[in-house]
Amino acid sequence: MNFDKRFITIITVVFIILLAMVFSIMASGTHFSSKNNEGKEISFNYPNEWSFSERTPGELIQGEKNSTDNSTNRSVVTINKISLNGTSLDQVKNNNIYIKTGKVFNETNRTVDGVKASVIDIEEMAGPERGKLGEVKLVLYSKDNYIYTISFVTGGSLEKLKGDIDHILNSFQTKN
Repeated sequence: MNFDKRFITIITVVFIILLAMVFSIMASGTHFSSKNNEGKEISFNYPNEWSFSERTPGELIQGEKNSTDNSTNRSVVTINKISLNGTSLDQVKNNNIYIKTGKVFNETNRTVDGVKASVIDIEEMAGPERGKLGEVKLVLYSKDNYIYTISFVTGGSLEKLKGDIDHILNSFQTKN
């Protein structure tokens, strides 16, 4: 009887350790933070396979997934912060190059940075990716007098990026 209790305890401890390891792997990644000259910050976590750089601190951030695939299937993300000064979310959406050149096949909402965001899936786009066809997930929202656009672009399928997209969007936040 005493042997059975020890065995169950050992199995339980091993199970808890395995769960912790799985959670650690799922939550792994790197943190990115960028502040503009006014101290306004954009920050998020991203999977290890990605690399990010600032084009304009706190306002324009670009990232690319490191892969061994050919350039047709490369994946990039662009984060842009635009002042609401005389600009509406609808104007930004209607003037977006991906919406203008592609076919919208899904439009939903989700919470990003504590606010409601529009999420638009676009296929067969052409644009800054050197004319290659692919898919885009465009995320747009307004917060604290700014409009944020987050464009996930791939030469392949958005389905392959779902985990990466969720990883970034679930942790995305702005601070004033």
